[in-house]
This record gives sequence, C-alpha cells and structure tokens, in this order.
Amino acid sequence: MTKHNAPLVNYRVLLALTAGLVASFGGVARSSVATTQAPLRPITVNLQDKAALRNGALYTLHMCVACHSLQGVRYSSLRKILRMSRTRYEKVIGTNGSHYHDTITSTMPSGVIDAFVKILPPDLTVIARRRSPAWLYTYLTSFYVDPSRPSGVNNTVRYNVAMPDVFAPMQGLQKPVMVAGLRFGSPAQVAVGVQPLTQGSMSRAQFDRTARDIVDFLYAVGHPHEQERARLGPWILGLFLALSVLTYLIYRLYWRRVITSEERWWRVGK
Repeated sequence: MTKHNAPLVNYRVLLALTAGLVASFGGVARSSVATTQAPLRPITVNLQDKAALRNGALYTLHMCVACHSLQGVRYSSLRKILRMSRTRYEKVIGTNGSHYHDTITSTMPSGVIDAFVKILPPDLTVIARRRSPAWLYTYLTSFYVDPSRPSGVNNTVRYNVAMPDVFAPMQGLQKPVMVAGLRFGSPAQVAVGVQPLTQGSMSRAQFDRTARDIVDFLYAVGHPHEQERARLGPWILGLFLALSVLTYLIYRLYWRRVITSEERWWRVGK
C-alpha cells in the first residue's frame, strides 16, 4: 500500500509547490505594474452639436495636424461629419493645401521629424478609437510644468509624455497636485490633478469648452458611422421582429399541412 500511495503524495506536493510559485510570480507581476492613476474628468460626447464639431475640427486641423495625422478619414469625408456644403467647407475649414479627396496627413516635413521628433507622432484616428472620451479630455486639460522633461511639461494621465504643451498659450501653465502613491509598483510622488499657474488667452471655462469640442470631433472621426447606426438601429430591430413573426406563421402553416405517418397513403395529395 505504501508503494502505491507514495507517488500520489509526491504529485500532490509538486502540484502545491507549483501553485505557490505561480501565485508568487503573479503577485510580483501585479505589483510591478501597479500605478496610482489620476482620476479621469467626465465628458458627454454630443455628435449633434454642429458648432462644437466645427470648432473642434478647426483646432484639430490647424494645430494638431501640424504633427499628427488623421489617415482614417479624408478631407472630403469631414464635410459629411460637419454637415457643411463643399463650398463652405473649403472656405471655413480648408484642406491645408492638400487635395480635397486626400487623407489627412501631418504637415510636418520629414526632415523636421528626423531632426527633432525622432519618433512619428501617433495617428489621431487610432488614438480616438483606442482611448475613451474621458481619457482624451483629461489628457488635453492636464499638462503641467515639469523641468525634468525635455519639453518642460508632463501629463497626469500619460506619465513622461513626449508631446509638448501646445495649448499653454490658450490655457496657461499649470502645476501638479502630487500625492504619495505607486508608479510601476514603486513608491513615488504621483500627479493626480493640476492647478492654474499662469493665465492664458482663454478663461478656464473657455478652454475646457474648446477641449470638449476637440474631443467631440475626434470621437466623430474615430466613429464615423455611429450616428448612422443609431438612426438605422430601430428600423433593423423592427425588421427582425417582423421576420420573426412571419417565420413563426410560416412554421405553423407548414406543419399544419404535413401528413404524418399515421395517415393512410390514399389521403396523400388531397
């Protein structure tokens, strides 16, 4: 009996040791990426606000596209998103010197990217689809002064951000609100908010409104068919309901006329 039970005991011990090692490594992995996160500022996207979408398009195309691209959309497609005629679109928004049907690419020369930026800035279409509107809104409004960074600024939701604070002339400079927390599992002072340091050309409410407009526009570009889906959704659900009722009636009619094996052969065809 002892010879038969010994291997079973060994396997149980080995299984327990393996489970303990997996749990310990899992705990180390979780602690190594633990980071105190700054709270996101809530925002409600309104794709029906044409004025907000057009204002966001102006700031995005004439400021953000200096470095970033929007290759998930063409200039001609923006006209439908902004609900503008082509003549008015070309007069108010423009195409930054590109053709009307071109995709929206960065206007920064490649030599400047190689000399100063080194890494191509991410496409805003991808960012708009990957990040939530609350994250984008918090990101745009949460740059703060950080002399240790090459650009002189940092961000509460994107630590060690490479992007400079291009909104500083409008928003003004900000200082961080620091708390003791964790960064990648290690104790550190973490920025969880910002406070005004200098006054920009806009008031705080005006800049927040501008940031919301930019987020609305980016969300509309990242989800170009959302309004169409919302419009067609009730009709499609109604069509499925009608087809379900029709299918059930056909089912009842079919099985009412099927002759079972209990009926005699001479009744077939009657």
